[in-house]
Amino acid sequence: MRRFSTGNEYVSIPGICAATGGIDTAGFMHAGLRGGVELRGAAEDPLLRPVIEVDGHELPNSHAQGELVSYWVPRFTIPTPELTATFSIFAPLDRRGFVCALELENLSSKSLEVRAGWRGCWQSSHLAAGLSRQISGAKYANVSSRTMGAPVVEFRGITPLFAMALLPEHTIPSRICNDRNECLTERTTDGISAQSGAPLTYELMEELTLAPSEKRSTALFVGIGLEERSAVASAAEMRYQGWERLLTHLIAWLDKHSIVTDDELLKRLMNVNSFYNFFYAQAKTLDREELVLTSARSHDSDLCGVYRDRDAMRWSLPAVMQINWAQARNMLIYTFTTQLPNVGMHSRFIDGIALEPGLALDQLCAPVRALQMYLEITGDMSILFDRRVQTGINTVKDIMMVQRNPHTVLFETLLAPSGEVAKYPYVCFPNVLAWRILLDLASLYDRIKDLDRVDEAEALSSKLRSAIQKHFVVAGPMGDMFAHNVDLEGNFELGDDPQGSLALLAYFGFCSPDDGIYRNTLAWINSEHNPAREAAREAHRLSIADLVNDLLCCHSPEALDFLRRAELDDGIACEWVETSKGTAVGGLASAASAGFLAFGLRQALNATLPEAAAVQKQRKPTGTLYQPPPEMDQGSKKARV
Repeated sequence: MRRFSTGNEYVSIPGICAATGGIDTAGFMHAGLRGGVELRGAAEDPLLRPVIEVDGHELPNSHAQGELVSYWVPRFTIPTPELTATFSIFAPLDRRGFVCALELENLSSKSLEVRAGWRGCWQSSHLAAGLSRQISGAKYANVSSRTMGAPVVEFRGITPLFAMALLPEHTIPSRICNDRNECLTERTTDGISAQSGAPLTYELMEELTLAPSEKRSTALFVGIGLEERSAVASAAEMRYQGWERLLTHLIAWLDKHSIVTDDELLKRLMNVNSFYNFFYAQAKTLDREELVLTSARSHDSDLCGVYRDRDAMRWSLPAVMQINWAQARNMLIYTFTTQLPNVGMHSRFIDGIALEPGLALDQLCAPVRALQMYLEITGDMSILFDRRVQTGINTVKDIMMVQRNPHTVLFETLLAPSGEVAKYPYVCFPNVLAWRILLDLASLYDRIKDLDRVDEAEALSSKLRSAIQKHFVVAGPMGDMFAHNVDLEGNFELGDDPQGSLALLAYFGFCSPDDGIYRNTLAWINSEHNPAREAAREAHRLSIADLVNDLLCCHSPEALDFLRRAELDDGIACEWVETSKGTAVGGLASAASAGFLAFGLRQALNATLPEAAAVQKQRKPTGTLYQPPPEMDQGSKKARV
């Protein structure tokens, strides 16, 4: 284990060193900048780390023992014969910031002179929307004008863009210095500054005398904001609540939303990835406090700050529904509004602007498939009466019909599920997904008693099914099988994409798991005839998406056995792992993959969903089709935790 990750709706902390507890990076989403902002420390000096000195000697926190409490809160212990230090890093729900709590216990028979606190370095700031680039500007540091002993740093371009405040539980000595050895310990008129890539270091340390067996605790509240005052206020609000109450509240929430199964190894893997997906595939932006969805929130991923329909709707939303139905509803609304103008495009910025144009049919279908899945699980009919959702459904259907071949009913695409340009215009898996959402549309129309459109959607789905069986079933080396893509002149290409695999045809209900053509296709996918699978074998690589596909279509015992021992990306799903230990080798920090894995594991294990995932429905008015939206949980808005 190299690192831990934690965070909340506002703050992501993807780089916590498992050996020392030092925070290498922290970030947030910014709507105005269309991506994720990340604050980074220096190579040998993290953004923030705990420091404990006993009788003038610093305890070596390289020997810290780390664990995840409730699958999401990193906690570290430094045991010594005379003193035990425990520190936790957590981001309270719906707060603009995070907390570092430090607890000390004197185990000796004599008093100990202790200096304890935090040191850190903010060196650079980066913006990620696919690519991660350093932001130009300068850091301006001072001590807060509102709170004594609280260093605060603003990052400015022409005007302040964002800020970070360090607020101790009670006033303790603090110091902040730049790379020119200019330091301050109290507020001055001008403060000090450092350019974007230059280090700005800070220290908050207090001196304690610990009597034998005495326990003491202290905490640092780290607030973020759009400028100095809002950052300090973010930290101050958390301090008002008290770190112990905030931590207790967070752990209670995590425990209530954990998924239960008897297999402890897979239970841990499932819940760690479930919470990682919940907090890293969505966020509230710092500058607008609006929901955005993204494939990742860590600069280790080349999809940080990027939106994809497949990642959000097919991989993340099913996992979020395992935790919170109401949040899944919010995700659907975001997709059918902010992301609607370019629905089906390969990737977009978080505000819906096209990042990588090019239509992918499977991505176009993803929002409707997610909506039907949401309705099947929650029974929340009210979403169908939301005009934004109605507009979204019609838009997806209209764009899909533009892709339809009038003679065969097949739908064309530019991009295959892998994101590569398809050799031929008609790709099997996206057409099966189109067939699936035509049935979904029929079900949606039936729910609102639009019977004419029910018949229309069912008739088209039946024609499409026949067309798929006619044009995609070809002679393969293991018998008749489904081709990956075809034209309509007899040409075809065999293949399979883990991101949209033919192995899922039975999962989506297109055929029986015992269907001979489907079984031949599965056999081909796993054989030496599949060049992609064979190349992966030779490179000793394995796709996590392939493993999840196996879980969904076959509940594969072999896949479960591999996942029990796989290291992954420090326990988080990635795109590729090596085959011996299951260590990540590609596609790191993928929040969408984490959601897909958590969902696949729950399906394969038939694990018990937490009762807290459900939301209470409001009373349906008698004699009407309309249903009011479900009650929203406003627990995070409680004045006192």
